[in-house]
Amino acid sequence: DTLLVMMTSAGRRGDAVRMKKIGFSAYLSKPVNQSQLYDSLVMIHSRMDQKNSDAAPQLVSKHTVFEARQRNVRILLAEDNRVNQTVALAILGKLGYRADAVANGLEAVKALEMIPYDIVFMDVQMPEMGGLEATKVIRQMKSDVNSSAIPIIAVTANAMQGDKEKYLEGGMDDYISKPISYEAVKNAIEKWTDKESIKKFKIENLERQLAED
Repeated sequence: DTLLVMMTSAGRRGDAVRMKKIGFSAYLSKPVNQSQLYDSLVMIHSRMDQKNSDAAPQLVSKHTVFEARQRNVRILLAEDNRVNQTVALAILGKLGYRADAVANGLEAVKALEMIPYDIVFMDVQMPEMGGLEATKVIRQMKSDVNSSAIPIIAVTANAMQGDKEKYLEGGMDDYISKPISYEAVKNAIEKWTDKESIKKFKIENLERQLAED
């Protein structure tokens, strides 16, 4: 059977229902990046392979793709303050993500040696091992569990001019300021768990470093 995927920049209320009735398998509002299109096609084929033919397949959309990514993204939070830990975990839970929390950089390194994660939120100042020191260790890790290039987001209460550059030079990928907000966490996860975005920002960081040398 031929798969039909509608991609439109002029969507209106009720269009998705109409497209499903016509026979479309997916309805994607532009802009659509390569990874979203790929994930959509994977979801369509997966549903076509399901043996339960009595259930009508759900129309694939950018929303269903995002929900699927949420279920698959695993997050590590390194934060020594219990109150900040609770707040961060509550925000992540509200966003639909599951996360594990550790109290310092040393515990973060040990967790990454054993459990596969997609992104790390790393407090900069922690006892035993701080965020920058932990990041340095992680970047040198040789593990079958996690890539040494795993996205690491600095979390800091004292963001001053020049701090972002210091964190990037230290091997971190991005940073958010305390007190952390729902939007900041949401944007960081979406930005750094999208393969196209990761590739883009890694290239930009490399170009910036080369220009500074």
